[in-house]
Amino acid sequence: MKLPVIGYVADFSYVIPAIAGIIRFKHLSNAMKVFLLFCSFACVDIAAEMGLSHKHTNNAFLANYFVLGECAFIFTVYFFSIESKKIKQIISALAFLFLCIWMVDKIYFEIPNQLNVEMAVASRIFIIVISVFMIHTIVKRIDLPLTDEPMFWVSSSTLIYSTGVFLVIGLANELLKMGASYFRAAWYIN
Repeated sequence: MKLPVIGYVADFSYVIPAIAGIIRFKHLSNAMKVFLLFCSFACVDIAAEMGLSHKHTNNAFLANYFVLGECAFIFTVYFFSIESKKIKQIISALAFLFLCIWMVDKIYFEIPNQLNVEMAVASRIFIIVISVFMIHTIVKRIDLPLTDEPMFWVSSSTLIYSTGVFLVIGLANELLKMGASYFRAAWYIN
């Protein structure tokens, strides 16, 4: 089945932040350099998933591993953006808890060749919680306008994206059972 034009636009949107980061690389903080790596990782993942889907090969395993990579990158970006030792400890504890949950789920509950929607939803919950925590921390510590703080934009956009995809990710396997077109429609409407 042919990917609609909006699908290509959505997939290409992953490239824009990576290109912007590469152009501004010398001026990026360590947190933003990790964010650039995450954007590049997402581009490679999307390209690999698209490549496999065009060959009619199941790409669920890539999506399932992307969940771990995405959380690891988001937690690392947040970790490098904060100076407070206490907040770094909270971020580290949440990251460790997520890793433990992911490993248990991977070993005992994941169904091969199927999207692991439970883990995808769990990752959204972790990302939403840590993003709200980061926005709260940024608002408390900053004297400049929020619009001048890159981590405000990263945290806010991550929060908005994660809450937006929550329902679609949770219903992904049911939508796929109905047909790939239903999943694509829900994903691109999202």
